Amino acid sequence: MTGSPPGIEILDTRSVPPAERRDYWSAGIAERFFPMYVQSVGAPSFDARMASGQAGPVGIRSIQGLAHRVARTDRMIAAADPESILMYLMTKGEVHIEQDDRSCALRPGEIGCHDTSRPSIFEGRASFEVLVFSIPKWFIGGQAIPIARHSATKVDAGRGRLAGSATPFLAQLARTAMSGGGLSIADGEGAAQMLLPLLRSMYGGQESASPRSRAEALLVRMQRYAMDHLHEPELGPERIAQAHYVSTRYVHKIFTDAGKSVSAWIRERRFEGAVDELRQHPELTIATVAARWGYRNPASFSRAFREVHGCPPSAARDMPGMAG
Repeated sequence: MTGSPPGIEILDTRSVPPAERRDYWSAGIAERFFPMYVQSVGAPSFDARMASGQAGPVGIRSIQGLAHRVARTDRMIAAADPESILMYLMTKGEVHIEQDDRSCALRPGEIGCHDTSRPSIFEGRASFEVLVFSIPKWFIGGQAIPIARHSATKVDAGRGRLAGSATPFLAQLARTAMSGGGLSIADGEGAAQMLLPLLRSMYGGQESASPRSRAEALLVRMQRYAMDHLHEPELGPERIAQAHYVSTRYVHKIFTDAGKSVSAWIRERRFEGAVDELRQHPELTIATVAARWGYRNPASFSRAFREVHGCPPSAARDMPGMAG
């Protein structure tokens, strides 16, 4: 698959007045990651910057700033969880990470991780720079379980034949993904696939699922999400991508590879639901049913009904056994 890469995003607290910087950073982090509690640690003012890139389904971010602490609680996890492994590569300074009953300090060249589905703490105790790779668990497959069991522990660079090559590979991947041109869609997906043997080498455990089974698992999750939000007119590829922390192009690819475009799949499910409700609830008007299933106006639903059944929606109630 070819195409242009997603845009490179920049978040910089220097763009707002000092008094607004912590809240600005918290809001930006919540938008690009998930809700977190941010607190300055010892520094007289809050200062942080983040650049973002993408490699297939893997989000890549470079974060630098003065000392601060980021905590994630059970309540925040319940509100939003991308179900990902956050892998950290330190490039400058030192950070302290905690999760469950484990903790460690990471220094330049060292690698550690967090599981987004468990409470955690990330604390930079002085000026620091870190690369963060947000890797969806569905993409990792079965390997996500042993990785999560080793969260907040430092990776032993001597473990496995490939582990020693992880640092230069990750650093180069981040530089390319966040450069002006970024990675093409094809190169990004290929680079993401190259992460998987590195993860197996660093953390051991069972084999990852095949690319096809990972894509199938993600498609099921996306379709389940879409079914839960069919009543929202704004539902579309962008919303699905945002909810699953992947690019819109990747959503299109997953659905198209399964045989149907995103829009066509959503349109069919909405139509089926509306027709079924129209037949089961004769007390509801056609306009009400159409609105309940994401149609912005009754006319669009009526047109779709006529195209399929050759009659107006009102006839549905006189057609027992009609399939939606």
